[in-house]
Amino acid sequence: MICPVCDKLLSLLQVPVGLPRPSYPDCRIDWPEVLTSGCPYHPKLLAAILGVDLKPNAAEDIALLPFRGYDHIQIVATIKSSDGEKQFGSGELQLLSKVQDGRTIKGPGKLVNPQWIQSGLVRQWNKKCLALHGNACGSASEFGHGIQPTWVIDVQRQCLVRPLPSDKYVALSYVWGKVPTFMTKLNNIAQLQKPSSLAAGNTDIPIPRTIRDAMSCVQELGERYLWTDSLCIVQDDFSLKSTEINNMAAIYSNATLTIIAADGLDADSGLPGLEGLTSPRFAEQKIHTLRPGIEIVESIGPSPGLYAEPTKWSTRGWTYQEYVFSQRRLLFEGGWVRWICARDTWCEVGEARDADGAGKDVRRAISRPVPNLELLNSMINQYNRRDLTYPEDALNGLTGVLNSFTPRFVGGFISGLPAAIFHIAVLWEPFDTLTRRQAVTYSHTDVCLPSWSWIGWKGGLAPFAWSPALDFVRSSKIREGARFFDRVKPLVEWSWRKNLKAESTRIHCTWFDYQQRFSRKNLNAPPPCPPGWTRHETKPPSSVEEFIYEGPKPGYPPHYFYKHESEPESEFWYPIPLPDASPLIGTQIAAPFISCQTKRAFAYRGEVITPTYRRGGIVVSLRGVTSTWLGALRLHERPTWMERGTDDISNQPIELVEVALGSVPEDARKWLPYHQVLDEWDHEERPKNGDFYEYYFVLWVERKGDVAYRRGLGRVERQLWEAQARESIELTLG
Repeated sequence: MICPVCDKLLSLLQVPVGLPRPSYPDCRIDWPEVLTSGCPYHPKLLAAILGVDLKPNAAEDIALLPFRGYDHIQIVATIKSSDGEKQFGSGELQLLSKVQDGRTIKGPGKLVNPQWIQSGLVRQWNKKCLALHGNACGSASEFGHGIQPTWVIDVQRQCLVRPLPSDKYVALSYVWGKVPTFMTKLNNIAQLQKPSSLAAGNTDIPIPRTIRDAMSCVQELGERYLWTDSLCIVQDDFSLKSTEINNMAAIYSNATLTIIAADGLDADSGLPGLEGLTSPRFAEQKIHTLRPGIEIVESIGPSPGLYAEPTKWSTRGWTYQEYVFSQRRLLFEGGWVRWICARDTWCEVGEARDADGAGKDVRRAISRPVPNLELLNSMINQYNRRDLTYPEDALNGLTGVLNSFTPRFVGGFISGLPAAIFHIAVLWEPFDTLTRRQAVTYSHTDVCLPSWSWIGWKGGLAPFAWSPALDFVRSSKIREGARFFDRVKPLVEWSWRKNLKAESTRIHCTWFDYQQRFSRKNLNAPPPCPPGWTRHETKPPSSVEEFIYEGPKPGYPPHYFYKHESEPESEFWYPIPLPDASPLIGTQIAAPFISCQTKRAFAYRGEVITPTYRRGGIVVSLRGVTSTWLGALRLHERPTWMERGTDDISNQPIELVEVALGSVPEDARKWLPYHQVLDEWDHEERPKNGDFYEYYFVLWVERKGDVAYRRGLGRVERQLWEAQARESIELTLG
């Protein structure tokens, strides 16, 4: 009897590498079909792979995930249990080659030594990448060109040396953990330059196992020099250390290869699996029978599991930019080793895989003069969920990412926010609840964790909060988020300062200045184009939808659009100011304080609003003295009154300060039904009697002396807010 479930599994396992993934119906199995087909084979297979009992209604459905360019499938299922629904996923499933009854069954599956990586494999990958890919897997464009670390480990001489400009080096990415870690300092740097000072037999210098294994791995790769932070940065030379931290992304970008110890809990975890050099590993494989004569090998962990617990390395803040900027990676994870470069991913089992895109997007972004704001926002969001042993390192841990974007933004960054769009950047939103970062040590006076910037908070950020800054985009394949309708107009002039006694420095929102100059509808005498930009006449829109999308202010098309010579395929509604093309690292300012002249009023917290767009976090209504609905407020932290189950602060007014004006067309959902993400949009008391929903952005602040601290971001309906008892104030945010 032919079983359709078994046939579906077998057909997917036999799809040649490189073919497009099958259609949606071919990648799903109905749970009732699993149980009622009468087949004695696949129910046992699925039960073993997913670890579930074969009961009716045990699972919602089963998805089969074949990957384009991959040679394996993975199975995932939504399983019902007493604790609710849970997601389960398999390892990598491959068909094993076998001869059965004179018939040869061919598959890419391969059984490996569970303790040792194949001898010479990592050196083979290194040579293969250099031969096949050449400069395609080199350092990331012009970013950090010529920047080298001050010190590297010479693994032949077993000591620290200063690298020559022509010297290639391997970098190490790992976690320190809580074990004592030997560090280079001013009082031992001379000793560490002596040959054999870092040799295994030298008990005076206890090198952590991960670093020692990495030194052995560098020799196995056929390379000579290794860079690792604890030994190659002089930890108490604070001036040099600051320079090295600023250069961190460039150091990883310019490395010929990065060894990643993703399995390690600390610096003594090592790099298991290199026979004769390190301790044995455990690479787990299981063999399953699909039906007689057809066997499947399941490799547990050669790639990150779909629902596996994240490794400690993948949750650490510092390792984010180390991974992103590394162009060639040797990844030790899950007991296996993988090679990941700009062109390919190679594993110990099976054939070539698709390349990891993490580095390619960064390379593309930093090579284009017109910045990719969406990618920057995404990278900040990914980083900001990670852990830092010292929360005060929040800005330093992303310095490399910000440095790579700084040459694209006039004015650089102010405490992690782009100065050129500061009026929008300061309106960042939490995606869920955040945790306030607090400095662990005050050994330095330059701790910068302001409440008004994302660096002052740990947690996920809304990916669309900066989308109004994309109103200059008419059409661009790399800027999909430009099709939001939210528009923002600055209301205040911001300034930054290093301390409360210092002179303030104005922050110039240059993108808005250019919008005002170039995108007005009745522009009879447009100003000259900036260098690299050209002006083109706008044709009448061909559809109502196109008309709705047109221009920085939805609802009308400007007379002109613009193109930039570096990106001829894209069209823009107005040019944006671009710094002079330069490979040099741009301006980054760590400012604890910003200030402005604005207005404030007091309001009351109302009922909790269910967030839209599948977001978490806490959103409450804002109400006036007479309980009139004013708007909505998204809190940064989960308030204590929710933990206590009481409502004892609803009668206490909270201070709101206005910082910007915003608007959205009332019919926005008609055109973009899935993109309307304002929390208050469907609130029954929100006024809906005009063509546009107009509102003020307000910050909820609490004061300590003369300094206010941000606690939430809200929107209040424009006319209702203007009817409140507002007063002008000088606002200083810390």
